Amino acid sequence: METVLVVDDEQGILEALADLLREEGYRVLTASHGREALARMSELRPDLVLTDWMMPVMDGPALIKHIRTEPEWKGVSLLGMSAVDVAALRAEYPGIPFLQKPFDIPALMKQVRKALDGKRAL
Repeated sequence: METVLVVDDEQGILEALADLLREEGYRVLTASHGREALARMSELRPDLVLTDWMMPVMDGPALIKHIRTEPEWKGVSLLGMSAVDVAALRAEYPGIPFLQKPFDIPALMKQVRKALDGKRAL
């Protein structure tokens, strides 16, 4: 069973995404900011981190940077989501796919599957 860590400071979005991913058959971990996400990753290494970009305590960019610098998390797939224009984010953070909030469920699930399929191909 593949594990997805969902990181978002908006509790309603966090719970909705977690429920949706569980219904699709994924094991789901949740965190409300980047620092909490790192603690959860130490408990159970996820296959994918789906993270909001603007959060308190530790935001998405700081979380991604930390994940990318830790050898133990090499190979963890990353997927960002933001309400700001994601075109600029894609240019600034190459290699990380982004979802523009609000997004529709089929688009989200397509990106999750694509990220996890890419991980399996490594």
